[in-house]
Amino acid sequence: MPLVEDGPDLDSIDDRRSPPENRTVARILGFQPNTQRITTHSVDKGVICEHQVIADTDGTTILHLTTLGSKDRESHPKSSQSLQLDTATAAQLVKILHDSFGDDVLGTKVDMDVAPQDGAVTVDIALLAAVYNRNPAIFRQFISDDRAASDVIAMAHRREQVARFRRLLEDDEYFDSEKARFPNRGGEAVWQDLFERNPWIFGVSLSGQLLTSWNSAKLEQVVVGHSVATVGKRTDALLRTVSRIPSMVFAEIKTHRKELLEPVRESYRSGCWAPSFELSGGVVQAQGTVHRAVTHIGERIQATAADGSDIPGEFTYLLRPRSYLIIGSLESLRGEGGGYHRDKIRSFELFRRELVQPEILTFDELLARAEWMVESADVESHPARS
Repeated sequence: MPLVEDGPDLDSIDDRRSPPENRTVARILGFQPNTQRITTHSVDKGVICEHQVIADTDGTTILHLTTLGSKDRESHPKSSQSLQLDTATAAQLVKILHDSFGDDVLGTKVDMDVAPQDGAVTVDIALLAAVYNRNPAIFRQFISDDRAASDVIAMAHRREQVARFRRLLEDDEYFDSEKARFPNRGGEAVWQDLFERNPWIFGVSLSGQLLTSWNSAKLEQVVVGHSVATVGKRTDALLRTVSRIPSMVFAEIKTHRKELLEPVRESYRSGCWAPSFELSGGVVQAQGTVHRAVTHIGERIQATAADGSDIPGEFTYLLRPRSYLIIGSLESLRGEGGGYHRDKIRSFELFRRELVQPEILTFDELLARAEWMVESADVESHPARS
């Protein structure tokens, strides 16, 4: 270790010390393992180590340690060797001590009071994070054993997902960057991925009934072909209701960038705006998918075992099955002045309300439902926030 001369503030520590030029003062630059054969020193030959906190010339806090001579000396104990540690090397030493002896022996267990005070929980977040970093496995076990904590984690995840949903909807650059992850598949693949990772968005937001994915691994399914019945017609999302009489539900997913009405400057007739090519095409596609499925499958599909026998209770009905078309955004119904265009809103609402199937939902409407569900669950968990 390099030697440095003792500063003036150490010269007059005590007249028991030997003159500075006779003392060894070392500034510790770091620690590394020792591979020498070392034996313990006798307690009878032990010495006292004094400590003092001083400041370096640049203001850095320094811990100065000085060992005194053996107690067997006839004269007063004199300063023998000195070590100096800054913040970084002191932290290394603390870790070495912790790893060598443990919290129980050192008495360094952190006792934090996280009891509510005046309605708020007070805790040093940085200190809590340091404790977590020491032994994250313990924290994970606490959370896994706490059902309420699991709910908190689930809701935190859902909040993150609705935030991502909103960003995809409003941030064009972010949507395009996500779209690049699915080459040759178009923007629909971005939304397909989001909904497959978060089936609860469809499961609760689409219907008054609880909907679950037909296949837990993938929303998109071949509904007329080898996987469900016998020609390969795909639907973007195949779902079914959760009830004693489960029913099949279909959904076609476009993108939020699709126009809802024909993008022309003038209306089709006074006050009347025609549905866009994408909207009318999506309606026909959804209707055709349902028609083919009912024609080829019939009114009920029964799950069977490997030997061809029916699996009790594993069936789904296709009696005028419900279907959904997720497309566009209500923002496209704004006029040149920035406000919503009443004739456009009237034309779009009348068109979709008069449809028997599919039910048309825009991406911003689906987002609003998902956000409401998360916020409502959050209020129920934390009534004080309401």
